[in-house]
Amino acid sequence: MNALVDLDPAAYAPYRDPRDYILSWTDAIWINQAPGLIRDHYAEQVKVHTAYAETYDRETVIRNSIQKMSAFPNGGGGLGEDVIWEARGRDGFISSHRVLKSGTHRGYWTYGPPTGRDWVSRTVAHCLVKNQLVVEEWLARDEYKVLVDLGLDPMEMARRLSAASPVTGEALPSPDTNESFSGRISDAYVEGVSGPRPPRHERECRLIQGYFEDVWNGRHFDRIGRYASPQIALQTVRMRRVQGTQAYQFDLIDLIAAFPDAQVELRDLAVNESPDFGLRVAAIWLLRGTYCGVPAYGPVNQAPIAILGASHFELRDGLILREWRVFDEVATMA
Repeated sequence: MNALVDLDPAAYAPYRDPRDYILSWTDAIWINQAPGLIRDHYAEQVKVHTAYAETYDRETVIRNSIQKMSAFPNGGGGLGEDVIWEARGRDGFISSHRVLKSGTHRGYWTYGPPTGRDWVSRTVAHCLVKNQLVVEEWLARDEYKVLVDLGLDPMEMARRLSAASPVTGEALPSPDTNESFSGRISDAYVEGVSGPRPPRHERECRLIQGYFEDVWNGRHFDRIGRYASPQIALQTVRMRRVQGTQAYQFDLIDLIAAFPDAQVELRDLAVNESPDFGLRVAAIWLLRGTYCGVPAYGPVNQAPIAILGASHFELRDGLILREWRVFDEVATMA
């Protein structure tokens, strides 16, 4: 089914489709160094949710973009790997934009003076677009990989960031007060944080929901084969890549082992099918728990944690063939 029929063309005009809408103006802003164009594409009171804090206005987005352009002048907007988009009514859509970013640290940044070193990492920007404007955005970044590439100590940087959020400059909010983590979503297939979904692709959405509930929350790591192909390939934080059922299984076990009481909640789902990329599902998820397990991130301290993450799944023959999983380990440590 062509999802474009659900959208008024004015929702993404003058572009060909929502994918072209996202990629074209992202390139115009970052490659051409034109942060002022953000005013043409973001609502004045846009909400941006990150692992560190929320911001609630467009000018903050512009100010932060200028600072990043100064620190990484050759960073550009990165390589747009995929845009998983789905309608949200006639006048809006979700755009889950996966980007492979790279650059050289040539200016001052949150992390300190320029190191002159190159970096590469992955980001997912999950945006709600209404009437051609981004009104809300959920960001997941792999900042651990950036720090390692720059020769900086992630643990030391996390200590610094715990006292001053790189987003607001204030102390980090607790998981209880950070709006990114507030409320509960009972069934993201029906309605997630981006609003009601169109009633399509139920089987694929239920597969992803079952995977998180059965394998992640139920700890049935042995059941991964019910949801994923034997050729499953995962690309995750620190640019780590694993392939095959057993490697995929143990990567997840290692993640949960640091927070063995944790439960994951699916916050949003979007599905797109196209001739070139096949069927993909974008998921925004939240892992809540306690740092009470293995000391993967320094000494265990029983601290409550809430990890905001994003996964892009490629499905084939009714099973997960590939997953791209992004979350901010530095924010977790902070």
